[in-house]
Amino acid sequence: MVSWVWQRISGLGLVVILFIHLGVGHLTPLTYEAIRHGLSSPAWISLDGLLLVLAVSHALNGLWQISQDYIASEQIKLILKVFLWILGIILMGIGLGVFFK
Repeated sequence: MVSWVWQRISGLGLVVILFIHLGVGHLTPLTYEAIRHGLSSPAWISLDGLLLVLAVSHALNGLWQISQDYIASEQIKLILKVFLWILGIILMGIGLGVFFK
């Protein structure tokens, strides 16, 4: 039940943040200076970081929910759950590492 609710919340958050990101960030010409300025702003780093966290958690949670319909073995479900958590932590670490490099 929690993953079903999280899927809806993260999906709604993704839509809102994506429109903010695309509307404000991509209406101006993309230049090196514009990107550098955006990556030096704490507000943009927070917004892009939240976009990354929501996107990764939404995608991996979707894979988890799909797997519940097709995997019957509890051992395989546990292995998949651990794998998805590790993958999510790695992807978020790599993505957030770009912002703070």
